[in-house]
Amino acid sequence: MNRLLTVTALLAYAALALPVFFVIGASFTSAGYLSFPPQGLSLRWWDVMIGDREMMSGFWISAYVAVATVLISVPVGALATIYLGQIPIRARNILVTFFASPLSVPMVLTGFALLVLLTQMGLLNQLGLIIGHTVISVPYVTRSALASMSLSDPSLPRAAAIHGARPSQVIWHVVLPSLRPGLVSGGLFAFLASVNNVVISVFLVQPGTSPLPVVIFSRMENLAEPSVAAASTAVIVVTAAFCLLLEKRYQLFRSLAGR
Repeated sequence: MNRLLTVTALLAYAALALPVFFVIGASFTSAGYLSFPPQGLSLRWWDVMIGDREMMSGFWISAYVAVATVLISVPVGALATIYLGQIPIRARNILVTFFASPLSVPMVLTGFALLVLLTQMGLLNQLGLIIGHTVISVPYVTRSALASMSLSDPSLPRAAAIHGARPSQVIWHVVLPSLRPGLVSGGLFAFLASVNNVVISVFLVQPGTSPLPVVIFSRMENLAEPSVAAASTAVIVVTAAFCLLLEKRYQLFRSLAGR
C-alpha cells in the first residue's frame, strides 16, 4: 500500500513538472518556432531574449515590484497575525476569512476593482501595481504566519511578560522568532505571487511599464517565439534557486511541518 502511494505521488509530481521541462527544452531549440523536442541545441533564443529591451525591462520591473511587495506584505502580515493571536477564536476565524477574501474573489474582479479604485486615486503606475500585488500577497503571509503560531507554545509570551519583559520586547524577542518560519515562507509565496501574476498586472500596467508575465502573455498572443520560452526558463531558474536558498537557510518547509 505504501509503495502504491509512493508511486502515485511520484507520477503526480512528474505530471506537474512535465510542462516545465517542455518549456526549458523549447528554449534551447535552434528552430525559428516553439518546438519540443528541440530541433537542435542552440543558445540563439537566449541571446535574442537578452537583447530584447521589452523583456529585460519587464524582468527588472517584475523584480522591483516583487521585492517591494514582499517588503510591505511581510510586516503587514506579521502585524495582522500578532493581532489575530490576541483575540478570541471565533472573532479570529471571522477575521481570517476576511483577510483571505482577496484569494476567494475571482482575480479578474479584483483586478477590475483595483483598476477603478487606483484610477480615481491617480495611482495607475508602478506604485499602484505594488499596491495591487500587496493586496493578493498579504493573505499568503498571514496564513503562513498563523500556521507557525499554531505550532508555537502560546504560554511563552505570557511567561516573558511575567518575568518583566515589556510588550515591545515580548513581540521582538518571543513572538516574532516563533513566527519566523511562517513569515519567511509567506514572503516567498508573496514573491512568487507577484512575479507570476498576470491578471492583476494586465489591469494596472501602463504602456512601457509592463512586468515580464504581461510581456510574455502579449507575445504568446501575437508571436510565440522561442525567446518567450527562454524568458520563462529564466524565471523558473531564478525562482527555484530562490526557494532552495531559503529552504537551506531557514528550513522553512520542515519548520512549518513541525519538524
